[in-house]
Amino acid sequence: MEFIKSKKVFKHEQFKKTIQDTDIRIAGDEALSFTLLDYAKLTDIEREDIVASAIAFAYVTKLYWLASPYNLRRMIGKQFPRDLAVGIHIGPADVVPSLDTQKKEIASLHINMAKRIEGKARDGQESRIFASYEVHEHFTKRIARVKKKAKGIKERSPLSFTKFLDRKQLDVVKGIPKKVRLLELDWPPKDKDFEKLLKELIKTPGKAESETEEAASFLAGNFFCPNQSNLFNYENPMRPAIDYDYSRLGLTVQDYIQNWFDAVEQLDKLFFDECWLVLNCYLLSCSLLRHPSVMQVKETRNRYLSITKKSLFPRLEELMRKKKERAGQKNGM
Repeated sequence: MEFIKSKKVFKHEQFKKTIQDTDIRIAGDEALSFTLLDYAKLTDIEREDIVASAIAFAYVTKLYWLASPYNLRRMIGKQFPRDLAVGIHIGPADVVPSLDTQKKEIASLHINMAKRIEGKARDGQESRIFASYEVHEHFTKRIARVKKKAKGIKERSPLSFTKFLDRKQLDVVKGIPKKVRLLELDWPPKDKDFEKLLKELIKTPGKAESETEEAASFLAGNFFCPNQSNLFNYENPMRPAIDYDYSRLGLTVQDYIQNWFDAVEQLDKLFFDECWLVLNCYLLSCSLLRHPSVMQVKETRNRYLSITKKSLFPRLEELMRKKKERAGQKNGM
């Protein structure tokens, strides 16, 4: 959440209000986070920003998970990386008494609804970030505001090109008496501005000519790999460690980054056939290209840039082209 809130990232897409990430509850392989809103006191812009910050938080969390050594080990072994499914919903709720006076307990049908949406998101075909129609409405209004304000693609984030797409059919959700309309986060496949922004990321990695380039550099240097030379560790909770194994085995940040690019260089088309997955691998690679330890060594920087340009980006372009063709076929029916 520190990355989402930072004023050093997207100067033209800052949130007036953001979700609270201090009360994330983890049970097994699931996590629940909710933010209480005083709806009467919030402006329309603040409501839209809170919803959009939740979506941004979900997306960056998925990037973290993809970058984890668990998934990196799978990729090196030519296995498909595990993904996260996310369900986002907004609705009335009540604070109820709790045995722990330090915590707030929330009761609502809508919390159960968010969980059910997450369950449906596991079957998603794109981002696997699902939302209710109410969330979609708030997010759509914010994206329209961002587009109107921005002066070209250099003032926009990749997430500002996305939208929630209708799944065409109503979904049966357990515990809900009627079918509901759920939407999945995606980007319009014929958006040329989005393609231009992606190409900008590999043109001049040493320069920050767009806000997305600045964000990529900030993400790599401050979050994924916060220190150029120290081992990964859990000492600073504001900068989550990549994995205990790296510290235990004596591996460095440079080892991790090298393993990442070794993995994406040998991408197997049999497994890496999902456009969103390859897009996320590309965005992570563009971030790690800008890590200080990479930028300091010309040979290393050139090798990683070559892998991103010649192995990863062509695969992304191929999948995006196929996505356009499928969209054209649907529109022609």
